[in-house]
Amino acid sequence: MKPRVIVLRTTGTNCDIETAQSFKYAGADADIAHINELLSKKKKLSNYSILSIPGGFSYGDDISAGKIFSLKMRVLKKEIEKFIKDKKPVIGICNGFQVLVKAGYLPENKFNRQIAALFTNDNGHFLCKWVKVKLNKKSPCIFTRDLPETFDLPIAHGEGKFIVKNKKTLKDIISNNLNVLSYIENPNGSIMDIAGLCNKDGNIFGLMPHPERNFFSLTSGKKNKNELEIGYYIFKNAVDYVR
Repeated sequence: MKPRVIVLRTTGTNCDIETAQSFKYAGADADIAHINELLSKKKKLSNYSILSIPGGFSYGDDISAGKIFSLKMRVLKKEIEKFIKDKKPVIGICNGFQVLVKAGYLPENKFNRQIAALFTNDNGHFLCKWVKVKLNKKSPCIFTRDLPETFDLPIAHGEGKFIVKNKKTLKDIISNNLNVLSYIENPNGSIMDIAGLCNKDGNIFGLMPHPERNFFSLTSGKKNKNELEIGYYIFKNAVDYVR
């Protein structure tokens, strides 16, 4: 039986189809669901093996990026915490990373409080470009197992600057190797060049770059257009982990 993935969307989400297709190509069954379907109990999170929160501009990024979506997530606190406790994979991409941070799931902390933020880029405007990132090989992240040390991914965000509430939070991230990905040339001013984070068990992964947008070499300009790229392996790692 294929692992079941729920790709959670809402008003303003715009990367749900690409993310669902990425999981399908990697060997899973992917179901795109509006968050209201979980809130109304029409669908149950417990019926899925992987949770994905894709990119976009949820609720128009009113107040701040991902804030309203994160408040809706807090209503599902019991279901999400059980999902995480069962060590099922959770991935938040771009806006999804912003949601996980504002909902208090990254950086990991005892009471799931918001202890960090993804703030306005240092240049003050939206960035859409390819960046090179470095993988922390000591990271426990299940999504990045056996990936190369450096690779390219595209970014598309206006609020991607990772900042923390205090020095202790940053110390915990670095000492536990939870800084999964780092920008080689920092595009937004993130502290310690952080581009992606995980929790200590490695099953929650949040990142600003878009792995679903570097899935085939067609998108990266290579001659062999059907060659699989780094994004495929990120999704495949989660599917293989569940299996």
